[in-house]
Amino acid sequence: MPRQKKQPDSDSPLEGSLNILGLKIDLGELLTSPEGLQERLEELREKLKAAGGKETLSDEEWRQGGVSVGGYIRTRGVAGTQEFHIGTAGKPAAAKEQAAAAAEVAEPPVDVFYEGDQVTVIADVPGASQNDLEVQLQEKRLTISTKPAARRRYRKDLDLETPVAPDSLRWTCNNGVLEVHLQQKK
Repeated sequence: MPRQKKQPDSDSPLEGSLNILGLKIDLGELLTSPEGLQERLEELREKLKAAGGKETLSDEEWRQGGVSVGGYIRTRGVAGTQEFHIGTAGKPAAAKEQAAAAAEVAEPPVDVFYEGDQVTVIADVPGASQNDLEVQLQEKRLTISTKPAARRRYRKDLDLETPVAPDSLRWTCNNGVLEVHLQQKK
């Protein structure tokens, strides 16, 4: 059945299209009626299988809706920031639960400096602010992690070489750089 080309909606906040291996997707259409893309996504899947692509879902899992395509588009302009969430097929509630469970936790790179009776720890945590972070000290173990609501997830457990005074823990985070200052026990 031939597809009729949809005329762009001049009131649409987004115009454009994606071309994924020959599958042309109008972004305005995707935002207004994502369910119409299921058949076209099936065509893309078959094309990928025929090209020798690695299959991660069986045909049965695909037909049962065990897959979704989603994401977001953010626009910034004079009127402020707008964000559009998109998605097709699948089971939305299950997809959200899976995405939350699979949220990747990165281990930030850390430098530790022992200078005199001071211990300074510097960690790169791009995208995190001081309000997103938790810094805890137990004996000689320093734990840096993000709170559950943070957009980016970090965790680092660090065993210090020397005992430190627990009440000396001071830390700040500016522009994605965490600085932790501690006093060595005397």
